[in-house]
Amino acid sequence: MKTIKILLASSVLFSGAGLAAFDDTGTDYSNANQRSHVWIEALEPIELVNSILCFTAQFKATNFANQGPYLVLADEAACFDNEDDGSTGQSSGAANSPAYLKAVANVTRASDSDPLVINVWIPEMSGGDGDQAIKFKAEVTSGASESNPFGAFTFNFELFDQLEGTQNGAGEIVASDSVENSIGFTLYESSTRGADTYVQSASVVMSADRSTGSAITSADRGSNTGSAYALAFNSNNVLIQNATDIDSLPFKTGSNTGQCLDRTQFNDSVHRYDLFNASTGASISLNSGFSFRYDSNNDTQVDAYGHVGYWGVWTEGDTTLPNGTTLVAEDENTGTSQNYTLVTAPGRLIKNEVKTLALSNARGVIFSYWDSSVYSAGYNQWVVKYLTVNDDSVGTDGFYITDGLNWGDNGQQITDVTDQLISISAGESIYMWSEQLGGEVKYLYGSTSLTFYEQTFINGSEVGTGDLLESGSVALKCFDRCPVGTLDLSDLANFDGSGSPYSAQVANVASAIDFSFSDSGSNALTLMRTSNSEPVQYNSSITKQQLNNSPYNWGVRSGPMVTSDVAATMTNIWDIYDPSVVTTYYVWETGISQWNQLSTVRNSQNNIVTFDKPIQFSYTHSNGNDRSGSAGSYAGQTFMLNYGGNGDLWGIPYEKQGNQYRPKFSLADGTLVGPSDIYVVKAIEIEQQMQDATGQCTALTLEEPAVSVPTSISGNANIGVMPTVSGEPSVIAGEIVE
Repeated sequence: MKTIKILLASSVLFSGAGLAAFDDTGTDYSNANQRSHVWIEALEPIELVNSILCFTAQFKATNFANQGPYLVLADEAACFDNEDDGSTGQSSGAANSPAYLKAVANVTRASDSDPLVINVWIPEMSGGDGDQAIKFKAEVTSGASESNPFGAFTFNFELFDQLEGTQNGAGEIVASDSVENSIGFTLYESSTRGADTYVQSASVVMSADRSTGSAITSADRGSNTGSAYALAFNSNNVLIQNATDIDSLPFKTGSNTGQCLDRTQFNDSVHRYDLFNASTGASISLNSGFSFRYDSNNDTQVDAYGHVGYWGVWTEGDTTLPNGTTLVAEDENTGTSQNYTLVTAPGRLIKNEVKTLALSNARGVIFSYWDSSVYSAGYNQWVVKYLTVNDDSVGTDGFYITDGLNWGDNGQQITDVTDQLISISAGESIYMWSEQLGGEVKYLYGSTSLTFYEQTFINGSEVGTGDLLESGSVALKCFDRCPVGTLDLSDLANFDGSGSPYSAQVANVASAIDFSFSDSGSNALTLMRTSNSEPVQYNSSITKQQLNNSPYNWGVRSGPMVTSDVAATMTNIWDIYDPSVVTTYYVWETGISQWNQLSTVRNSQNNIVTFDKPIQFSYTHSNGNDRSGSAGSYAGQTFMLNYGGNGDLWGIPYEKQGNQYRPKFSLADGTLVGPSDIYVVKAIEIEQQMQDATGQCTALTLEEPAVSVPTSISGNANIGVMPTVSGEPSVIAGEIVE
């Protein structure tokens, strides 16, 4: 939407040179827009502006002017950080499950010369202390242009415990060109968070060509944790000064000292990439799913919304829908309604296709590891690294516990521990997890490589010739970590042995424990233990609270299972971990959380609806592929990358730097990836950090901006009660539904 989709505020302040196109003029690759913004702590209040404008752009307001209220499913995670996705390294991934915010928008404009008025109601949005409801109103008097990338608008928002409930915060952003030959904006927000009142404010004023300007920002988080910054910039540099509050900024008493940064030299961190065909430059698109309506209160009215795709089902308020629920979707081509039937199972069967990584390339990869001692030692998981005699001065090459890791309110908390070799004997394996390698990792004693896996969820659609469920069901054989059946609380008490979810390890291949998996019947798409005819699932009476002290509060994963023909090639049970013998196997994951359960749909012909799985490929990093030109310690390291469409490329590890999470490296535009280099990547969302320029800010003077920092709000978002909207969403994650 041209009037609201404004260049990120900080990128306008500190924009750098554009990047050359990869392919011929006119290709999707060369036409793909790149969004960049500069992050420094002084601009933290401005990040709220960036996030709000990013979020509002998803509503496509100009396309719906004077068309009445319409429904939007907005992707909150695309614009607002959320450090807690609810999953752990052992889970198949809550972070990838679909999650949208329901919002209702109404856009009006009395005439071409009148402001565009955008009213939005958001019944539920995550906040610092839980969910909150939001109303906002934007009045746009002029759109973004080459001369003024902000445009002119007033944006008011109000925060509530629930719509039409108690207000607990409000804010206002004003973008204006009222100062002659200048552009800029002001911000003021105040909200209550527990016992504290949180206030942030800013004023940014710059020349019309954005070459010079000044700004003051402030954030008072309560409990004596405030900060304020003054900034002055020209075409080359930025001078920054800080204090605990605006009145204490040193420039107010004549001091012009501060940190000097280079406005033209940046370190890039890429947060989102798109994928293109390396030969044609065409965009790679995926069938990611569809939205639907359902009856939320059994009154025969389809009154609530959701979305289904490869990762499962999202519903309003994270409501769990029972198996067999009717879902109503609108056919995009005909506009007619179609009914689908929800199919749920208490777990997921996951196909694993083996890949290998030589131990010589394992140094530098971070592994997560769990054993019977990790919880008693006070940690959530161990950090493991592969260390060598020559490079790390250890007694023998091997996998070592190097740190203990806990998850806290501020992310990972890592504690150094004495390096401890994980000792195993002939035939034994080490089970680990690596974000870098895309999930589960195994090392078999004596191997010269470790194994990791390309994973696919089995959803019941695998019924074609040669597919797993061609005959409707499949028998699977298990040798190690074989679930006992339906799991009671007593089966979840210990990591292994008695009181664990697993039977004792079998003695030989002939003693394999049998399981079955079928696409029909009362236990469709559920792993069944043959010996007791029990489904492998948590007892339905178990609650999350009861699992607080269980080593399996996240869920349970079986050991590898194989089909009978693969089992016939094995000579001993340890062959299950030998990639030269077993190249494909299956794992069952179950638990009480939605992310380790299956949700899919059948159409009116009783066929499972298929969605495109993310494109998955292994990638080896290099200096030539690094955005900075130097891959550092990551040169030669292998990563399992995934692309889910619409900028969602994941698998590059992140780390916390101050208050920001950033990728440990970024790919250069034009990097070739995938099997036989069939794809090429291009960054679409870039965070830039300015480099130090000590001694180069002598021409800059810190001063009050021409527009004072606001201390209150002049407008409001009094837009009334949220309208009732029927029918399908008009916009999903910024894409208009045709």
